[in-house]
Amino acid sequence: MIRLTILFISLFVFNFSFAQFVPQPLKTFSPDSAGFKAGFLDSFTKELEDSSKALGAFMVWRKRGIVYEHYFNGAKPDFWYNIKSITKSVVSALTGIAIEKKLIPSVNTPVMKFFPEYNKQRSVSPNGPVWYSEYKKYNDSVRNTLTLKHLLTMQPGFQWSDFGPLVGAFINSSDPVKFALELEFIDTPGTKFVYCSPATSIVSAALDKATHTNTRSFAQKNLFDPAGITSLRWDVDPMGRNEGCSESYLTAQDMMRFGLLYLNKGKVGNKQVIPQRWIEESTALQARLNYWDILPNANGYGYFWWRRTTNGHQMYFASGAMGQLIVVVPDLEMVIVAGTLLDRPNRDRQELKYLHIMIDKLTKQL
Repeated sequence: MIRLTILFISLFVFNFSFAQFVPQPLKTFSPDSAGFKAGFLDSFTKELEDSSKALGAFMVWRKRGIVYEHYFNGAKPDFWYNIKSITKSVVSALTGIAIEKKLIPSVNTPVMKFFPEYNKQRSVSPNGPVWYSEYKKYNDSVRNTLTLKHLLTMQPGFQWSDFGPLVGAFINSSDPVKFALELEFIDTPGTKFVYCSPATSIVSAALDKATHTNTRSFAQKNLFDPAGITSLRWDVDPMGRNEGCSESYLTAQDMMRFGLLYLNKGKVGNKQVIPQRWIEESTALQARLNYWDILPNANGYGYFWWRRTTNGHQMYFASGAMGQLIVVVPDLEMVIVAGTLLDRPNRDRQELKYLHIMIDKLTKQL
């Protein structure tokens, strides 16, 4: 009888503890309670409908709950968006969790410590030209100085452009991580911002090594489940690794849940899901970025998080190709989510620029 009582108490405590971490359905409030003028969001919706043929969802959280949630062009609440490079910001969160769990020593950990199989000295013919030998030695030596922080801040020093001719070779490589680690160095790591998707693939693969599982499984246990986020799909590369730079899928509501983690300093209820210090560090200015052609008022980059100001308010955001956005404006207690459809007339980079213009119109009302 005593054992049964103890078992009952243990199960009760476990179930109570677990239940308090499971988020309730996202609350909704009237726009006027959040400070929006009467009629503004009606005209805002009309402009979104008239201006974008690709927009699927646009949501706004202010202070206590969702004050605006609208679906466009046939999209429904249960539609799964390919969040593209928002995946990078998810990988950033997972890195912070892994460091907190002491699975990774710090952001200053040398990258090649995770990949000894790729760190073999390459042979050079003794009869070859001296410059060829020295060139290989130089790249190998710089590679061993590369840290996770260099990658997280998009300052790897690689010769790379996300819009250049090597993109296709990277995507179609039989081993994209090996491909990335063999890129030529043209800058000292940590000195110059160059947006580099392969950098995230390396970080994600390092997470696999450090956690002894795949990125999605680690995310499911340590991020998605505690935050009430459902992950339907996360594609893999030819080596079976989850693609760290792109190709994962979330609904607009789940994108909002991820953004709310950052607004709430990493917490869901009383449960600390992402370390608060990581939230602060990863969204702070870590790399100089004062101009981006599709990003008005850019003012820096964190750890796979962008930064800019909107009507004098500092914001940081996760951004994916063709108009996927999770925007956090802390001093307005606001999270904004946009998801676009990839099978519609999508203006790609112009879609993103347009959405930032609409976000500025939104924050100007407050």
